[in-house]
Amino acid sequence: MDVTVRLDGTLLHKRQQEWAHWLANPVENPLSTRAEFAGGEMVLENELCVYTQDSRYFEGLPYSGLIVTKRPCETVFDLTLAEAAAVHTLLAEVRTHLDSTVKPDGYTVGWNVFPAGGAHIPHVHLHVIPRWNTDASAGAGLRYFLKAAAQAAERRREPDTAPAPAPLSTEVQS
Repeated sequence: MDVTVRLDGTLLHKRQQEWAHWLANPVENPLSTRAEFAGGEMVLENELCVYTQDSRYFEGLPYSGLIVTKRPCETVFDLTLAEAAAVHTLLAEVRTHLDSTVKPDGYTVGWNVFPAGGAHIPHVHLHVIPRWNTDASAGAGLRYFLKAAAQAAERRREPDTAPAPAPLSTEVQS
């Protein structure tokens, strides 16, 4: 399978615009209150955070979800020690829940921080993505895709022996 991700420099600008919109309109931020998890199912929670699965984002990532703090804060770096512990505790409960219900073979778990890091909503949330051996991308983690994009960019910067580079595009074969 060939997967092409077109990285032409426009994604960062879009993320920055989205981030600015949510900062300017915090009461509309979809992750700010439990009531705003529209379309999402509250699966688990503790005193300081919740785990939600939103079927709107299942395409290609079945049973994926988010652990979101109840207190609005922008990034993982803004968590209190108690919130960090609560997220970790809830992550263990999420794993137990997913292991018993959908039985994944692995997980991809991660934070996006600030627009350059892929975040577009200024509210800390931990992505929990169950993975199966039968996935087309099985064996490829976050660094795999980031390294592939960096390698493609480096190839384009090599001496002028090659034709003029096209917009950034990475191809990942699995």
